Amino acid sequence: MKSNKLNYLNICQVALARDLPIIKENIREFNKYYNNLNFFIVCPFKEFKLFSQIKKKHIKIIDEDSIISFSDFSKIFLKNLENSSYFFEIQPRLSWYYQQVIKISFIVDFVKENNQNMIIWDADTIILKKINFFKKNFSVKYATINEFFRAYYLTNKTIFGYLPNFFLSSLLQFSSLSNLENEFLLKNLNTFISKKNYSTGEWISNVISLAIFKTHKNYNGSMFSEYELIGMSNIFLTNTFQKIIPSLRNNLNGKLTNLQKNISRFIGFYHVTYEHSHPNKNSRGMLSRQQSCVPFFKIVSKYLIKFLPYLLFYRILRFFYYLKNKQDKIKYIYK
Repeated sequence: MKSNKLNYLNICQVALARDLPIIKENIREFNKYYNNLNFFIVCPFKEFKLFSQIKKKHIKIIDEDSIISFSDFSKIFLKNLENSSYFFEIQPRLSWYYQQVIKISFIVDFVKENNQNMIIWDADTIILKKINFFKKNFSVKYATINEFFRAYYLTNKTIFGYLPNFFLSSLLQFSSLSNLENEFLLKNLNTFISKKNYSTGEWISNVISLAIFKTHKNYNGSMFSEYELIGMSNIFLTNTFQKIIPSLRNNLNGKLTNLQKNISRFIGFYHVTYEHSHPNKNSRGMLSRQQSCVPFFKIVSKYLIKFLPYLLFYRILRFFYYLKNKQDKIKYIYK
């Protein structure tokens, strides 16, 4: 699905059949806010026919095996972790790491081969408001106050060699990558582990598994995030501040009603994530029922109580960090 136009918004989603209702709704919502969309939906071979039902001119369905099969990924991952203390513990989580390999492999190859921007968008997430993903040749850096998992940053430090001086979590259920950002990311990943004759899927599998093994001595369930990797790489490249944007995810027990969606948009929430595959009371069967009213207002109220003071505090910190950097530059110039 190559396009000669550079103003297409290319979106990659890695999905399972259970995500189809959300994907369909999300495509409809994206079409309300953007023109010239290309969707690339990566799914298992056994579900390819089912996903082909939504195939249209600008929706391409891709077999995940064309990137790397789960079997080949597992062999690489487990070989690199065979001497870890959590060799057996991590195996039930392999499919979670596999989908991250698929996402990163697809987006870096697509951007390189087509010289076009692309975003990764979670299959369980629906856009609520228009997001400006890119500005000129770079991604707009966004952040969330809902997440901050230290294990992810330690793994990134192993890959990049250091961490930014000032950053928030990029775990927003989406990530964006421009051509310049892709070149920078690939350069750093190649420095960590040379691609050599590996396919991209094989290479990224090695990058993630070896970074985890070199970083973590004890098992921690989630030890890597594709969103934190790409987000941090983009921060390194331009050294610009992130913008905090609100989103709905935690503690939902059903799908938002139209009224709840409009309230969320008015308040400033940009997307909603339905974690319908999680084995808890709120998540089980949530796609077949409406979000309860009282819990909804509790979720929104609690977020605002947390968000507004945090935003003010973040802006103050950002201002002082800017002043410090400016002073350091002046000292360097006149040194």
